[in-house]
Amino acid sequence: MNLKIICQTLLTAALLLSFPANTSASAIDDLLQTLIGKGILTEQEGALLLARSNAEKLAISEQVIIPKNASIDVGKKGLVVKSADDNYSMAIGGRLHTELMTHRNDQDLTNPATDGTDVRRARIYLQGRASSDWKYAIEADLAGNKVSMKDVLLVYQGIKKWDVTFGAQKHAISMEVQESSNDIMFTERSLTVALITPYFDRALGVNAKHHARNWNVQGGFYGDQFSPEYSAENDEGYGYAARSSWALLNQKDRIFHVGASYGMRSTDSRNGINGKSDFKYETTNGSNLKLLDTQRINGLKTITVSSVELAAMRGPFSFQSEFTRAVAQRDKNSALEFNAWYVQTGYTLTGESRSYKGSDGEFKRLQPATEFSLAKGTWGAWEVAARLDHLDLDDDLSISGGTGDRYTFALNWYLNYNVRVMANYSRIYNLDNSPVVRLNGDDADNIDTFTLRTQWAF
Repeated sequence: MNLKIICQTLLTAALLLSFPANTSASAIDDLLQTLIGKGILTEQEGALLLARSNAEKLAISEQVIIPKNASIDVGKKGLVVKSADDNYSMAIGGRLHTELMTHRNDQDLTNPATDGTDVRRARIYLQGRASSDWKYAIEADLAGNKVSMKDVLLVYQGIKKWDVTFGAQKHAISMEVQESSNDIMFTERSLTVALITPYFDRALGVNAKHHARNWNVQGGFYGDQFSPEYSAENDEGYGYAARSSWALLNQKDRIFHVGASYGMRSTDSRNGINGKSDFKYETTNGSNLKLLDTQRINGLKTITVSSVELAAMRGPFSFQSEFTRAVAQRDKNSALEFNAWYVQTGYTLTGESRSYKGSDGEFKRLQPATEFSLAKGTWGAWEVAARLDHLDLDDDLSISGGTGDRYTFALNWYLNYNVRVMANYSRIYNLDNSPVVRLNGDDADNIDTFTLRTQWAF
């Protein structure tokens, strides 16, 4: 083949390769036949180019049709990437809670409250599926100018209606403790958490949950909290917890829920339980005003906590209550007993019902029917809530941490699924034996707290 034919062949090949992948085979055949008829290509050269073109078109077709690409979505639940078969996924999300806090009637206390602003929570998480049978979550909190780990876990779901969770997770205890801070109606949880969260919050362990749409039964064994400060110099303590709930009525706008839980925590070798050895109530995060406080309990060995739950919902109205009892066992002295309870109600002024998940036995985030938009004249969802709670940290034997009652009113504005503004007013009253008194020796009674929070969660 002379130089002219070589150049013609290369030019023809380049033209063929420049055709779009969806160019029909008949069009390429017609072009080759024309080139052969004009003597530019021999029949052998045309057949060779046609065979090569068809092979390349087949390869391109297989690449487009057979493999399935992952889906990427950015929306109200953050950035979500999923494989085509939905067996593998990754979601990036987080939460930001910023607060303004102020107190009234505390100026003449022996330990007045600290007022101001606070980044209460600043979390980012990565969660998703590692296969059809496994889920994972990694969550870090950057609030307080430090990094603390929250949920760091793997969940096995290869057995129908079972979840087995390994890693740092919440203990299986208390409806209110199980509920996310993104979803509860108040900026502060009830006084019952003074008996629970110091010792039964997140910890490294394994938890098994059997569940269906209307019920769940779960329990787990746990080491210490996921923090090096509690275990660097001490042998770790351990604990177990179990919780069960049943929604006797579980409809979209009607719920009737009952539940109960029980847990036990032991001390580490030197420093109490999770580095703590007391029970206390602080008015807000960072206020440093602890109106009820047992102070250090010497010789603390184990703590057991039992709790019963009752909740209901009918349309925009919801009700929730728990009673909690804690028993602290000591080395050489008799056991101490403390108790707490709360009753709370909520009403959505715009008519929405709260979300509820029976397989978890807890309320989830309220979802507004419309989003706030000045252009559209829509205002999101508005909710009012009220709570009465009680905490008794007195024991007749030797501990006097005080007793008190508190009422709280809340107004919550859900601008959309991701943004909420919360305004809370609370008063603690009927204080007795409080470790904090007024400068003249009177009881520190009727202390008011105002909190305003802006919440962004995705």
